[in-house]
Amino acid sequence: MNGRAAVINESQQPKKLDHIGHRSRLVDKYVRGGIKSLHDYEILELLLTYVIPRKDTKPIAKNLLANYGTISAVINAPVEELRSFGLTLRSASLFPLMRDTMAYCLSENYVKKPLITHRGDVEEYLRFNFGYRREEYAAVIFLDTANRVIGAEIISEGTVNYCVVYPRDIIARALKCKAAAIILAHNHPSGETEPSEDDWKMTDKIFTAGKLLEVPLFDHVIISKKSVISLREHGRWPK
Repeated sequence: MNGRAAVINESQQPKKLDHIGHRSRLVDKYVRGGIKSLHDYEILELLLTYVIPRKDTKPIAKNLLANYGTISAVINAPVEELRSFGLTLRSASLFPLMRDTMAYCLSENYVKKPLITHRGDVEEYLRFNFGYRREEYAAVIFLDTANRVIGAEIISEGTVNYCVVYPRDIIARALKCKAAAIILAHNHPSGETEPSEDDWKMTDKIFTAGKLLEVPLFDHVIISKKSVISLREHGRWPK
């Protein structure tokens, strides 16, 4: 046997074993202690190991967290933006896939919820779907006669501080799905939840149109990253 071929490269072998061992230890840490046992960067690091099999994912995870600040912000980031951190399309798609899967699971529980009586019933769902968006979105939740949810959809998308909502489109969709009432919801990407004058004007228009066509506006909810408010609980709510 060639003596040179039998020599083990000691500078590389331990590093490879350490890399594999670290991943195993990270999985074991999660299995034993749950997600609360992991640092924020370790959560991202562990997730990335499932789509990046032969590379240390810790630097990428730390870089993402340093740039976005929170895990929620990472999974809501655009794919092309995530790719700028050295991720492939497949790897970058992991995060929106997680976001959409979590939203789908929440929506399953949400739709099966027996009764909607307060903004707290929809707060978690709305915050997850709208709270970390960079552009303003508006959505409508359709209720039956017992205030059970029969559907929910985005009805407008806009810029960072503006989106167009047409009351006639909302009422038309409500009539199409035979809704007995509706909840209007939109986000404020700036983080400010105080309703603007335009918010109140839109509320008045939809309230009036819904009353005429017997599809009442149950509430108008504004959501940001940290809080949610109900305009119905405001003294200015239409009578």
